[in-house]
Amino acid sequence: MGSQTQTTPIIERRKSGTRSEGRGWVWFLVVVTLLLVAGFFQAHPPQFIGIPTGMPYKPGDNLGYNIGLAGGLMMLTLLIYPLRKRFGFMKGFGILPKWFRWHMIFGILGPALILFHSTFVIHSINAGVAMICMMLVSGSGIFGRFFYTKIHHGLYGRQVTLKGMQEEMGKTGSFKRSFMSFAPEIDHGLEQFRIYCEETRRVGRGGIWDFLSIGFKSASLSRSLVKDLHQVMYTQAHEKNWDTGQTKHDLDKLYEEYVKDIRTYLKTVRDVAQFNTYERLFSLWHIFHIPLVYMMAFSGVYHVIAVHMY
Repeated sequence: MGSQTQTTPIIERRKSGTRSEGRGWVWFLVVVTLLLVAGFFQAHPPQFIGIPTGMPYKPGDNLGYNIGLAGGLMMLTLLIYPLRKRFGFMKGFGILPKWFRWHMIFGILGPALILFHSTFVIHSINAGVAMICMMLVSGSGIFGRFFYTKIHHGLYGRQVTLKGMQEEMGKTGSFKRSFMSFAPEIDHGLEQFRIYCEETRRVGRGGIWDFLSIGFKSASLSRSLVKDLHQVMYTQAHEKNWDTGQTKHDLDKLYEEYVKDIRTYLKTVRDVAQFNTYERLFSLWHIFHIPLVYMMAFSGVYHVIAVHMY
């Protein structure tokens, strides 16, 4: 009993930390995107505005050069993460999850600074090649981060094994017993979804159609079961005169907890069923992403040399 009391807060903190990291990443992308949009319209204002703007610098002057230098150095540091993973002599160079975090941050900030450096214009062929490689790396990195979160705890944590996810699913499934007393149809819907997902995995299917079908079924059930729950709970509460005063407040709170439990259960069952597909997608993404990183580094170095030579 004591170990359970100690473990639960740790699990809750981990989930809370994961949500905070996810929200932080979204806000980071939103802010960078807004700055890029503002920079683009500053450099290329629509004709109907009628106000002369333009960037207060050029790529070759001091400010423009230093912006490009900062962005280029950030892009070069992207190589540290894969090198840190592969070479034993670099094991003492910081903790791997922290390098991954900076790998993701610089993978967005670096291209953003390069775009500001270029004033959102491709000025030469070698600059265009470097720009295309850079945008491919940055874009694929965003997809990679999504796949990564599907097979890891949190954004920077350890890899989740399928067994671990199934154990988590078992824990979240314990709440289902409470539905048997007043809403057996909800329990039946949850159980049928679990059986469908297990059958899909057991017979070795898991193609793209099954992958999408599981996602659609999960989303559809999330809406329909929550709607059924609301109808059952509040109908029964009205019949028993539980929908007034403090009792109504307690009922609303219990309803919100049940909604959260239903969605958590469906999400966990879905993630278990889709785990192998996400693992394959992450592996394929890795094959695509790594060569792009080195291609980007080569084209970026060539661009810098060409600029200084000519």
